[in-house]
Amino acid sequence: MTKYEAIFRRKSVRKYREDEVEERIFVRIREFGKDAVGVRPDIRVKWKIYRASDHNVKGLFQVKAPYYAVLYSEICEDCYLNAGCLMQQLVLYLHTAGIGSCYQGGARLKQSEEEEGMELMMILAFGYPAEPLERRRSEFKRAELKKLVKANVPLGRVHRGLLEPARLAPSALNQQPWRFVVTENRIHLFVRRPGMVGYQRQLNKNMFNAGIALSHMLIAAEEHWFDVDYQKLDSIMDKAIQNYLYAGSLLVMGGTGKI
Repeated sequence: MTKYEAIFRRKSVRKYREDEVEERIFVRIREFGKDAVGVRPDIRVKWKIYRASDHNVKGLFQVKAPYYAVLYSEICEDCYLNAGCLMQQLVLYLHTAGIGSCYQGGARLKQSEEEEGMELMMILAFGYPAEPLERRRSEFKRAELKKLVKANVPLGRVHRGLLEPARLAPSALNQQPWRFVVTENRIHLFVRRPGMVGYQRQLNKNMFNAGIALSHMLIAAEEHWFDVDYQKLDSIMDKAIQNYLYAGSLLVMGGTGKI
């Protein structure tokens, strides 16, 4: 199974066996990001793995799992978008290896472990599942594409090939806090503007979730040999749509989305 195929089958796993995960998986996680397609390859990140026996992860809605992967990143523009993009690729890789996972948005480390110039982005529970690892496509509870997309042109094969995987992306409480504006050769990504209470924290979470959706689009582009490039366009940096903030654009290179 490929990461692209996992997009259409993976689900969050909340019950795990105690079976040991092979060391090669740990090595792969610690090195993850070297060959993953991030939004900003220049952003420094670091991965750590904790066992449940370390008793270092806590949280009100924490899923009990044998292992937890923790992603740290330097704090800069697009760091949360980049972190979501990288971690979702790890999630899909683990799925291809028969390993389940579940985002732990409310989890924290009991003892703060500072990484120089970095902050904790997200904790991911993982291990071999004690429940079904996959679901049918009909079981995804997601908004229809027409509710997420404003199209200024008829959607072509490339458009749909990128947007449908994004539609299926997981998000906190399944809120799908992103919207897309489609032109002939561009797909612009917007994220929900938070309310006044906890603005920055909520914006960071929305950006992380948008990074998950963006990762699905980049994986789909690689799968179908679509030539795309992620950019932030100065011409629309200050634009917003119905309380959604601009996050970036996918440019379809060498053609249009109609092919």
